[in-house]
Amino acid sequence: MVQSSLTQPQMMVVSDLDDIFVPLPDDLLVNLSESRSVVEAFLDSLPSMFQDNVNVESALGPAVKATFMVMVCYSFSWFIT
Repeated sequence: MVQSSLTQPQMMVVSDLDDIFVPLPDDLLVNLSESRSVVEAFLDSLPSMFQDNVNVESALGPAVKATFMVMVCYSFSWFIT
């Protein structure tokens, strides 16, 4: 989750990839201009965050499904301008 008031993002972990649950707090999607530094810091930290990960399985499918679930809940209105 990213809030413009945070100095670093918070990570949400989904432990069961077969039964995805996506909580939708108000601050899950943010205005990039307000939270740009937090988002950039998170993206910069990704390589080091998982550098020692030994799991070689991919979670791309469940990640795309979770993204779609979020977009449906917001009725695509935030994505179409």
